[in-house]
Amino acid sequence: MKILDFFRIFKRKIASKTKRNAYLPLSWDDDYCQIEIVPAENRESIEKRIAEVKILADQSREGLGFTEIFEVGQMSITTFSKEILTEPLSQLLTNYKFEKAKSINYVGYKIANCETTSTKAFGFSNFTIFFDTEEEFVKHIWLSINATASRTEISREQFKLIKDALYSLGEGYEMVLADWNSLQLIDLSNRNQIDKYLNGYWK
Repeated sequence: MKILDFFRIFKRKIASKTKRNAYLPLSWDDDYCQIEIVPAENRESIEKRIAEVKILADQSREGLGFTEIFEVGQMSITTFSKEILTEPLSQLLTNYKFEKAKSINYVGYKIANCETTSTKAFGFSNFTIFFDTEEEFVKHIWLSINATASRTEISREQFKLIKDALYSLGEGYEMVLADWNSLQLIDLSNRNQIDKYLNGYWK
């Protein structure tokens, strides 16, 4: 069995335990801002960085991994600089029936109370939008997608709600999605790109 396959099975087992209880999103250290939602003004710099990382990845590929670590760095136009208020963003997500998490499971570390920490989470058992805050503003927004789930495990209604929520972030807040795992840039104001991206995860 490949190491990656074992890791996916391990994630699936933890996720299945979570499904039997109240919504408790999982947060892995390696997932932080790996799929991030950022201001669209960063589009050109993201495209440039993706091209650079692809070259470095090809040069340092070894077996199932890489010999180099790729650091994305901070966006030139930060999410925090857009002064997105926490409450309206939270309301937008609950309008799309995203469940507000009471706690977050930092795997291998602790379970944190969302009421007393700066990180918030909204979503479903297989899709979570995280964001951390400073005072009343949002600092970073990122996603956690359960890639082990199949399309048949996700209801048509839930799939549509996720797509519509992402589209609202693109249209209402002028944001794009940068996936540093798959090296993709998604225009969140384009429904076709959102649909293609999600279907790439859930087949």
